[in-house]
Amino acid sequence: MEFFKKKILSITKKQRTILLLNIPQEEKKKIFNVLFLIKNGKIVFKKNKSILPNYGVFDEKRYFYSEEIDTSFYLYKSKKIKFLICEEMWSGKFLKINNDNYDFTVSINASPFEIEKFSQRIKKSRKAVKAFNSDLIYLNHVGCQDELIFDGGSFLMNKGGEIITQAKFFQEDEIIIDTEKETPQKLITPKNKMENLYEALMYSLKTYMKNNRFKEVVLGLSGGIDSALCCLIAADTLGSKNVMPVFMPTIYTSNESKRDVKSLCKNLDLKFDNILIDDLRKKILSKLGFIFKDLAENIAEENIQSRLRGLILMAISNKFNSLLIATGNKSELAVGYSTLYGDMCGGFSLIKDLYKSQVFSLVKWRNNNIPMNAFLIKKKLIPENIIVKEPTAELRFNQKDKDSLPEYEKLDKVLELLIDKNYGIKQIKEFGYSENMIKMIWEMIKKSEFKRYQSTIGPKISGMSFDKDRRFPITNNFSI
Repeated sequence: MEFFKKKILSITKKQRTILLLNIPQEEKKKIFNVLFLIKNGKIVFKKNKSILPNYGVFDEKRYFYSEEIDTSFYLYKSKKIKFLICEEMWSGKFLKINNDNYDFTVSINASPFEIEKFSQRIKKSRKAVKAFNSDLIYLNHVGCQDELIFDGGSFLMNKGGEIITQAKFFQEDEIIIDTEKETPQKLITPKNKMENLYEALMYSLKTYMKNNRFKEVVLGLSGGIDSALCCLIAADTLGSKNVMPVFMPTIYTSNESKRDVKSLCKNLDLKFDNILIDDLRKKILSKLGFIFKDLAENIAEENIQSRLRGLILMAISNKFNSLLIATGNKSELAVGYSTLYGDMCGGFSLIKDLYKSQVFSLVKWRNNNIPMNAFLIKKKLIPENIIVKEPTAELRFNQKDKDSLPEYEKLDKVLELLIDKNYGIKQIKEFGYSENMIKMIWEMIKKSEFKRYQSTIGPKISGMSFDKDRRFPITNNFSI
């Protein structure tokens, strides 16, 4: 980092522009998160980050030291400019101590995308402009790092808490801000949460593939809504020519699912590979016959189908150097309604942080809207029957998800309260859910922790994803 800093200092020589640089800096054998202002090859202002976040995906207290809460400012042409480093704006403690008046405030952030995050940014920014009695630039990182999505959307807010100018979401943007003007210049506002969510997933997939040098994706199609949504997002993001869907029916696959897969691929202008796996299923069962003899059939036999599909998809991924998309949702992952080394196989789990009810909502939105930068300039792409039919894994005859799980509307609400809100039984019962159902769902969550530990990463879109946010041990005996 010291080399990088010296390089920046060098290239700013004889330049009028003041460059803002935020990097780790070692001072007296301690590492700080430091903001520098650099002009003409010299550091003209420096401050260490005072408030370190230590929750969710943030582990700054593991790596950085902090000092007393910073009250410094930069004086530029008689103007007092206050600089904030991310958590310093989000922390109410910092604002209470720094409630002096400034001419301008600049808050630099690497704020990960969440469905409700933008409204939170607005609220925090309004508190800051009120505390400092100044206009504020909220500067947000744009890009992706593994499961994290940094959605950009930087803005200028005036003293009245109104956004005057805003940069684009999910892409690099450059705007010139004139603080003397009060009329909107470049305001970019998402139509609604579903549009923002869909474009976040597109951006995450596109960036993950670029960063890891993939050009194509492969995924299994079942005829269900989860794989249909993943396939559509991939086609919207990469173009149909870069998406390889594979359909692997068995004797338990319904004619309805076969028709739905054909209809979906026709709508998306995709050619799918149809690989029959029932003979493989039977051969494996025959090889296991002497071990399984005299034992009743159960989930072990059912999961052979799922694991065969995972094996085949991984082979195709290896052969064509394509990224395998896992298509499971957050509801299934939460309660263990998924198969290790089967449908959980993949290099990127695209809807891992979406509950089943969110999947339905997103599909309905996409069927009536066209997202920004989509390759497919069409609506009504997912067949209606995929949306309205009962969810099923089709690992046995007449199987339905509701045979093993509460209906998704209830399940997802309880899961959200247990996982995202971290509520206990008494609090959840106040929403009208029975204690028995809450305990049953909690037990399913606990028992499937080992599966989630082995699951591949996927875009974080909630405040409590299963990757770096929620850190529970695999072995535990605690209750709620």
